[in-house]
Amino acid sequence: MNDPAPLYVKVKRHITDAISDGKYLPGAKLPSESALVEALDVSRMTVNRALRELTRDGLITRLQGVGSFVSNARPMTSLVELRDIRDFVLELGADYSCKVLVAERRQANRRVGELLEVGKGAQVLHVAILHYSDGVPMQLERRFVREDFSPDLLKQDLEATSTFRYFQSIAPVSELEQVVEACTPDAQERRWLKLEANCPLLRIRRRTWVGSRIVTLGYFSHPGDQFRVTVRLCPGDLSR
Repeated sequence: MNDPAPLYVKVKRHITDAISDGKYLPGAKLPSESALVEALDVSRMTVNRALRELTRDGLITRLQGVGSFVSNARPMTSLVELRDIRDFVLELGADYSCKVLVAERRQANRRVGELLEVGKGAQVLHVAILHYSDGVPMQLERRFVREDFSPDLLKQDLEATSTFRYFQSIAPVSELEQVVEACTPDAQERRWLKLEANCPLLRIRRRTWVGSRIVTLGYFSHPGDQFRVTVRLCPGDLSR
């Protein structure tokens, strides 16, 4: 509980961490509001807000007079995988570094509004981060995030803590969509990734859900001659 985030966010993280660690399995009953108030030394109002938001996000179910229970989330198949780019680079035996290029609050354009399902002109958070492998640009990460999902995003040191780990600390992803395309880089991608004019680009568009809400929209761009996507699945995944 010793971090600068609002108290209700700390309570949410305490609960989501326990769920992620397997302390509370799907269907398990969570401690009562009174027990959480006493254990975490916060007000009942703080605990109530945290539980309301976890319910809204689909992570827990609350039954009046009975208690709060972990939702039965659908498992993520091996067809898709969420990984921190830091871990990927380090596993290659390379030195990892990154640079935050943009961190701002802005209005969503038509396309971003449609994909995030917030509508054109809605306020969203936008960050752009360049990731390096041994000092060479490897990935340009551009994210658009619902502000009500991550109100403190722009206060984070995103060169010390990755967006991947930060978002996972707020709430585990319940659904993921990834679209992979080979394309020509736009002016920003060409400049930031230091690409030649004829160099192909591999771009991954990712949307993540928490409960029934789309909470992040990301574009991950890589030099096409240095990066590839591998998909591995089991026959059982095809029946899901």
